[in-house]
Amino acid sequence: MIRNKLKYILLVLSSIALVSCKKFLDKQPNDMLNIDQVFTIRLETERYLANVYSYIPDPLICNGTNYTPLSDEADWVFNWPHQQINTGNWSPVSAPFDLWAKYYKGIRAASTFINRVGECAECDQLNPGITAQYREQARVLRAYYYFLLLRQYGPVVILPETPLPIDAPLDEIQMPRNSYDECVDFIVSELDKAEKVLPDNPLNTIDYGRTTAGVARALKSRVLLYAASPQWNGNTDYADFKNKDGKQLINQVFNKEKWVKAAAAAKAVIDKMPGGLYKKNGIDGKFDPLLSYQYLFLDRWNAEVIWARPQTGDVIRYERCASPRQLNGYIGLGPSQQLVDEYEMENGIAPFTAYSTTASPVINPASGYLEAGFSTAATKYAKAGTFNMFVGREPRFYASIGYNGMDWLYKGADGKTITRVELFATGRDGYNGSNDHSTTGYTTTKMVNPESDVKNGKHVLKAWIFFRLGEFYLNYAEALNEADPGNSDIARYVNLVRERAGLPALITGLSQDQMRERIRHERKIELAFEEHRFWDVRRWKIADKTETTPIYGLSVTAGTNFTDVNFYKRTIVETRVFNKKHMLWPLPQSEMDRNNILVQNPGW
Repeated sequence: MIRNKLKYILLVLSSIALVSCKKFLDKQPNDMLNIDQVFTIRLETERYLANVYSYIPDPLICNGTNYTPLSDEADWVFNWPHQQINTGNWSPVSAPFDLWAKYYKGIRAASTFINRVGECAECDQLNPGITAQYREQARVLRAYYYFLLLRQYGPVVILPETPLPIDAPLDEIQMPRNSYDECVDFIVSELDKAEKVLPDNPLNTIDYGRTTAGVARALKSRVLLYAASPQWNGNTDYADFKNKDGKQLINQVFNKEKWVKAAAAAKAVIDKMPGGLYKKNGIDGKFDPLLSYQYLFLDRWNAEVIWARPQTGDVIRYERCASPRQLNGYIGLGPSQQLVDEYEMENGIAPFTAYSTTASPVINPASGYLEAGFSTAATKYAKAGTFNMFVGREPRFYASIGYNGMDWLYKGADGKTITRVELFATGRDGYNGSNDHSTTGYTTTKMVNPESDVKNGKHVLKAWIFFRLGEFYLNYAEALNEADPGNSDIARYVNLVRERAGLPALITGLSQDQMRERIRHERKIELAFEEHRFWDVRRWKIADKTETTPIYGLSVTAGTNFTDVNFYKRTIVETRVFNKKHMLWPLPQSEMDRNNILVQNPGW
């Protein structure tokens, strides 16, 4: 039948290749075959699975869907859709990052595959039992796409197990939203099914990037952590968030048991990875916290990585967006002063006793932090002549933040080369030279490989990490602090993260509230630029504070040399607009028009 033509149910993408070095995931369904023919041919079946994978987001495309500059972590200089969101200039008709249709296409493709892959006798003849593996890979992907929708839009519509035909009657496609808890229960049940079938880890290198039982456990942990959080656990702000038939979409009563489940799910991830966090030694053979944190994101498929998307090209990629203009970079992703201020000193003491929404935070005299003058001698991580704001900070600062006067390592035509970053106004990377400049006076070094020759467009490929063990140490600590405050495991797992970062353990005797703040701080630093912060402040219900505060940076329009103090003055670089409705994306107006049973998100 015409309606069964493959072109009806598949999105044929212009570019795919989830794993560039793997032939399997580079192939696409043949749109000249009908759906019944596809699943009788092994190659076409595998191409169909590749299509299911193709909906995975790619944050390494810096002019694509990357949530970092939407948070208080950073700012883009570019006039991309991020600014439309940050200034509140969006609506159901014109919402940037509107991924509703994309992820539902992925869900429909996954459902078709789950229902039909068993028909591929040729697949199992060549590799007995492989169709069961393929089916559960697709099941995890479908659960992941549902989670991405749930995170962005709140309660969504759970589609029938068998996709509806394109010519289904109008009344059949009118479906209401499921409640948030129903969505969570469905996702978790799907992941539990897949975990029983899939291997814990990729069986060989050609399987890197595929979903596994480890991915299923990790996604379950994150889903349950979100579900236990204040945004979704007894949130009375959503008391009127109901379907048209009166069905409550958000539970109105806090349930501590959700935190218990979240803690158990995170611990299940940890227990399967007894090797612990990734660590790297320096040239002296001793543990090096800076190299450990830096190469965690550069050493592809290291033991801490649970799931990642391999980079499949190097055009307008993350490294070029972060690199100095001297190296043909765009230097467009500028960390905020708020983030810079959060990094502790190397002694583990916070540089400020109180953070301020003004340009004058209160300095902690016990920390050793200075915000005036320049160093007279080199330290372990900073050269002599460095502005004192950047001296004596914790190792993760130097592995993440690019600052004025630092030495930028890169690989030139003749091997490794060093260039000094000039972010002051008249500098080679500064405001006066080009529209490509940092708006905050900082750039990003995290996830930038010193072996890449950005200047000549030759990048060392990397993988964007979706799930890594460090997150689940912090997931576990956060959930346990809410479920069982005072449990010794809370401090233990936070301290393991700090130990790898080269920092001392937390002080003992912290209250539940104090520990909560410490965990949130640790997430902000450890997971910086990994697309957690934007969602964390929403699920914690603190976005009305963090997102309404102006983004601060240094005075990029000032300065003529490295020691010009006018450059180092704190200043507002962007005033953002955040209203309560911005906790969620609006459902696209086109979907509202097609499905009359749908209700729009609050405030939209």
